[in-house]
Amino acid sequence: MVMRAIFSGSTQIFEEVCEHCGEKVRDIHVSEITTKAPNDPRSFTIRDASNTAITMKTKLQKIVEVTESYKRRGLLDEAEAADAFTNQKLKYGLRPEAMCSESIDLDAGVTQSFCYRVEENPDAPVFQKVVGGRTLSASLARFEKSDITGSRMGVDRKGNVIKMNRFKNVNMQTGETEKDSSGAEIERKKGAFTVKWFASLAAKDQRAVIIAAQRCDRYVQRYGDEVKTMKVVARYTDLNAFKKDIVAHGCKI
Repeated sequence: MVMRAIFSGSTQIFEEVCEHCGEKVRDIHVSEITTKAPNDPRSFTIRDASNTAITMKTKLQKIVEVTESYKRRGLLDEAEAADAFTNQKLKYGLRPEAMCSESIDLDAGVTQSFCYRVEENPDAPVFQKVVGGRTLSASLARFEKSDITGSRMGVDRKGNVIKMNRFKNVNMQTGETEKDSSGAEIERKKGAFTVKWFASLAAKDQRAVIIAAQRCDRYVQRYGDEVKTMKVVARYTDLNAFKKDIVAHGCKI
């Protein structure tokens, strides 16, 4: 269930939760899930979370209003959106499926919604959602932590593994990008991209480094998980130093 109601004294609080792990995503204000009857000609106002008076909409108007945002974040596809317009209902009334994390992929230029939690034992799952015959955690656990497509971030609501190299995290409560103390948006990096000399390489050279490292058996045996995450490049001062070590392990780039 995407939402749960919590009672605190005489106050009822609605929380949106992750479709996969059940972690709280954000608080839902009553104005976000309140609509008026479709044939009611009267105009009503309701105050939103910022105490601003807004005009109450019908269910269909509300769905139309939010659909594009959900599509951009991967929480609705075209078929689901069309079905919502026809039936005037998303999966959970006025809410689609939700995931506990969102990040803007700076290379792809898209916002990805995903869950980052992996089961300790995918064969005995705690998180029960199944897509394509396996839990989302099992789908995530099958993939390497880092490869030529990026570093593993999490799994989306359809079981697709989300990978990124450079990204900005989104605050799930406010919908704003993460900022530092000066108010500037924070750009984060994963895997090999945290190392300056690697990040400055051309894309074809970055690809060559990752392939050379992960396909060199003796190199993988020596450095283990560092090669899976590609943090192994932090051992070197530049590309030439990396090449020298690869050759020393009987491989080439």
